[in-house]
Amino acid sequence: MSDEFDNPHGESPTEMSSEFRATVTHTLIDLGYTVATWEPDGVNVRAPNKDKGGEQYIGLSNLYRRAKAADKAEWPKMIREFLEHLTDVLAGPKIPDDLNTVADKLRPRLGRPFTRQGKTYPWGIPLPGTGLEINLVIDYPNTMAYVTEGMLKKTGEAGEDLLDLALANLKVNTPPDFFDKVSEELDIFVGHTGDGYDAARALLVEDLLPESPAGFWVAIPSREELAVWPVSFAALSKIHVIKLFAQDNFRDHAYPVTEDVFWVWNGTWYRFGIKVDDKNLTVSPPDEFMAALKLLEGDEKSGEE
Repeated sequence: MSDEFDNPHGESPTEMSSEFRATVTHTLIDLGYTVATWEPDGVNVRAPNKDKGGEQYIGLSNLYRRAKAADKAEWPKMIREFLEHLTDVLAGPKIPDDLNTVADKLRPRLGRPFTRQGKTYPWGIPLPGTGLEINLVIDYPNTMAYVTEGMLKKTGEAGEDLLDLALANLKVNTPPDFFDKVSEELDIFVGHTGDGYDAARALLVEDLLPESPAGFWVAIPSREELAVWPVSFAALSKIHVIKLFAQDNFRDHAYPVTEDVFWVWNGTWYRFGIKVDDKNLTVSPPDEFMAALKLLEGDEKSGEE
């Protein structure tokens, strides 16, 4: 197999094997598409339809998970069926030049960062303290399209301004019963709608749940899962539970995001270090966490008086 697939175009390394990417490439060419650039979890392609313009992203992480569990002889059929479905979707709605005409369809997407080496790539800003990135997408009934820098230039709007609108749209489209409490013993809340934006709803945690003086622990192991735990002294003794949830679901579920656990307090995100092994639990909170616990202690004392 050609070595060019081991690190195509010198871009970010990927876990996808060279043989898998070669099969994807050959199938795309057969369908009339041109491979533009590779991402760690997918590929940017140029459509045969000139009217579509630019490049479009196809995520492959879920397909690759399935392929690794299957016999390699099944890969060509599996990949072709997947790509035929995706390219049918990509041939769907024409992306407008002015994003204001689809303002109600804008949504945020929270996930791992894209590379910035292709000619066309999704607009995005880092979510400080996480290593994750917030992107903008246009939500259609059967698909979505990433908002690119080029689209923003044509529209004449800043991505940050449209992000505010996208967050407002997502809040409106979040059902009142989005969060379910895990059990009577643990006040962990899990949200899952399956609409592709559950991880992004982590950006709305402080709006969607009652106020928590010391903030919330947040886990977003996959695109379709969000777990939130209000910080309390009682929860601290069981903190390993949310870490195990993040690890297990990140490993097992489609569209993985991160196995990290975060702490969200007053609109700021922090990595909350938790390490679990057979014998030990090691917790490495950010320095600011102690100040939050002091506030929580004072709040609990005042409630007892």
